[in-house]
Amino acid sequence: MKFPQFPFSLFTLSVAAVILAACGRPAPDTSSELVVSVRPLALIAREIVDPETPVRVLVRGDDPHHYAPTVSDRAALERARLAIWLGPQLEGVLAKQMALLPAERQLQLLDAGGYEYGGASADDPHLWLRPRNAAVMAAHIAERLAELQPQRADTYRQRARNFSRAMANLQKVQNRALWAYREVPIVVTHDAYGHFFGPAGIDTRALSDSGQSQRGARTLLELQGAGDGCLFGEAPANDRDRRTAQNLGLRYAPLDPLATDLAADAGYRDLQQQLLADARRCLAWVPDRAAGAD
Repeated sequence: MKFPQFPFSLFTLSVAAVILAACGRPAPDTSSELVVSVRPLALIAREIVDPETPVRVLVRGDDPHHYAPTVSDRAALERARLAIWLGPQLEGVLAKQMALLPAERQLQLLDAGGYEYGGASADDPHLWLRPRNAAVMAAHIAERLAELQPQRADTYRQRARNFSRAMANLQKVQNRALWAYREVPIVVTHDAYGHFFGPAGIDTRALSDSGQSQRGARTLLELQGAGDGCLFGEAPANDRDRRTAQNLGLRYAPLDPLATDLAADAGYRDLQQQLLADARRCLAWVPDRAAGAD
């Protein structure tokens, strides 16, 4: 049996046309992943996105100020639906990589604005330590995702509103829990903790500023004999902070602002509850001056 013969040149041109047409189409961007710089931002983003949406954290156990993305991190940033970070004030080295991403596929939260700074340094970028600021961040994330996925806009915005109400209540609970200690000497190793203690009316004394430069012997001298209080440093506990507390006559406790020790399935509320529990563990040993004055 003879099969019909097609002109070879016609067949070749047809195949070539199909290949060229396929090559001419842009590759579909199928990545639904969100990439965030530090874990607290992942905890906040999780309040907005669907449970099945993957969220990748870049900085794990490193200092965000000096973190540089790996090859795999850079690839993740390039294909991410949205990259979320604070800004060069916190992630200075990462800023070089973020400058290569299109503006519509990244969200720089510090530039977004709308935050509260009462009781904290206006230059400190650790805004997530205040629940009300976390609600503002969630609203910014929801709006950007709504722009990228208009069909999901109402869902994102509703989740942001729900989270905002929850954070307003959480802020009140924390303020009440810490209010009695507003006259207690509280020393912190970094300005960042002003965002956690400040809303309760607690004035913290920092040993270093948001740029991580040590304020030196003068500050330590001023704090000598401050009275019975607490020094809070960053987790994990370390001998340097422990010795500093001892020299100042203060009790010592580490806090975990980057949520490095939280369980994998933890949420933002878990971070705040852990910070409050660790803080009160130290403060519980300090005489309650407010109660003693009654």
